[in-house]
Amino acid sequence: MKSKIRMFLLVFTVLGVMFSSCTEPEDLVTQDAMTGGLVVPTGSVPYKLGATPTVPIDVTVPMGPGIVSLEVYNQYFDAASEEKSNLVLMKTVDMGSANSTEEVLKKYSVTYADLRKDITINGGPLPADESLLPIGNNWLLTYVSVLEDGRKVMNNANTNIAVANKYAGFYQSVGVFTHPTAGARPINEKKFLTPVSAYASKIPAGDLGSSGYSVVISVDPATNNVSFSAGAPADMFAGAERSYFDPATGIFHLHYFYVGGSGNRVMDEELTPIP
Repeated sequence: MKSKIRMFLLVFTVLGVMFSSCTEPEDLVTQDAMTGGLVVPTGSVPYKLGATPTVPIDVTVPMGPGIVSLEVYNQYFDAASEEKSNLVLMKTVDMGSANSTEEVLKKYSVTYADLRKDITINGGPLPADESLLPIGNNWLLTYVSVLEDGRKVMNNANTNIAVANKYAGFYQSVGVFTHPTAGARPINEKKFLTPVSAYASKIPAGDLGSSGYSVVISVDPATNNVSFSAGAPADMFAGAERSYFDPATGIFHLHYFYVGGSGNRVMDEELTPIP
């Protein structure tokens, strides 16, 4: 589990992954606008399972030799097996040589159907149900510019789309930690929900994150009820009051505890997403 989380964080922070082509093109690899064909796409985008109907991508095209079209190639990477899929031409974006007179911002988008089309990895296609995708896997989109003079120019810049769940991100936690002998103290801190699966995320427990306490919270997609598991270094249990995720507000309402030598350490907190 720890290795998957580390891979997930790596996928989101490492940009500029080198693109390897199976051909020996006469095409150039762009280094600057002088060569022509340079484009600068969105570098990294999270794909939140169940919450990403489309992935918007911006491509900045500096003024220079006219680019007729942009070929977008797609490849999928499996973090667990370290396997990569076949490389497919996913989309061709019409550019119309608009950059010959000024810098151009071109927008396009892709869906899960686009991202899984013709992809084969580990002996089969990607699942039709996106919720079955492992957290930490990713797609790498690479770009080839087709110039007016017929040249095809491969770009160093690429777009990394990493698989996350829809709950991933930063939240403000406000609540109360109640100790059986020391009493209650307020909780007010920023937390990051690290995705573990489509419906599960790991969070620091109460206000004890700096002490290494954590718990995995799982949302039932049918009821939005939250359950607790994989508590560390102590098991965590659901409290008497209902814990749930409110899809209308994006707020988690959590009530849980762990057992200490002098009794239960109780945590009641609300996690509000930080835009």
